[in-house]
Amino acid sequence: MWKFNGNMSKEKWLLILAAGICLMILAIPSGSRMTGSREQETASALQAETDAGRAYEKEMEKRGEEFLSTVEGVGKVDVMITVSSSEEKVLAADRTQSQSSTEETDSAGGTRSVKSSEMQETTVLTGGTGDAQPIVEMERMPEIRGIVVSAQGGGDARIQAEICAALEALFRVPQHKIRVLKRVE
Repeated sequence: MWKFNGNMSKEKWLLILAAGICLMILAIPSGSRMTGSREQETASALQAETDAGRAYEKEMEKRGEEFLSTVEGVGKVDVMITVSSSEEKVLAADRTQSQSSTEETDSAGGTRSVKSSEMQETTVLTGGTGDAQPIVEMERMPEIRGIVVSAQGGGDARIQAEICAALEALFRVPQHKIRVLKRVE
């Protein structure tokens, strides 16, 4: 091994410096390792949201198909529904608001007015400290963007109008977002 003395060669100093830099680089955690768990959590939350949206679409499609298949002249039917977002939950919250106003007059006769307001909002939780859950005030189901129907009777204008009117009433979707097509076998 080397003995440490004040007159080491230039190559030895460079070698020690390179080894130190390598150790420092290895000691710094990479960004992908630090955020990997966060990225996985975000991805799994987005996947759960997407799955919930797809489940809602499938349920509404099934209900539409079951209903329309009972209407005279429609025949065999398939329904496809698209939604614009996932369901939204509105949580209960305690809100406090405070306002203050101050007017100051200086010795020269000038006045200054200061107004400030502060609002604080806290989500209301239920349960114990370990398993506290927020209270849900309201759940909003996803907004339906469009409906496409493929029906055996879809070639008849009267049947198309009846299907559009039924879907408009059932799902509160404007008629311009509903398309009825003739089903081919």
